[in-house]
Amino acid sequence: MDEIAELRDALDRLHAALDDLAVRGLRSAGPQDLAKLTALRGEFRAAGAGHIAGRLDTTLDAVRADDRGAAAALLRTMTAARLFDRMLTLEVAAGMLSASEAGAAADEAETDE
Repeated sequence: MDEIAELRDALDRLHAALDDLAVRGLRSAGPQDLAKLTALRGEFRAAGAGHIAGRLDTTLDAVRADDRGAAAALLRTMTAARLFDRMLTLEVAAGMLSASEAGAAADEAETDE
């Protein structure tokens, strides 16, 4: 599996975990939920997405401390994850478009000969 596909998979799992917490409420977050977010944080840190990992750190710390700002931290993490998802999608689309243009230019050069 290539790096982009792994990131997409991790993002899908992150979206599901964060959405689940938003619907159920942060006070219902148990050890399994926190372990899942901690593992995802490690995946994003290893992939070079330190910003997402940092947002997850903030959210995890706030949830563990039963901080009143935990909901705001969760929403900021959700927003950062969605923006990262969009940027990744645009990067993949731009790469595919460039490859398509390069292929079309090569085909055109072959037909000109």
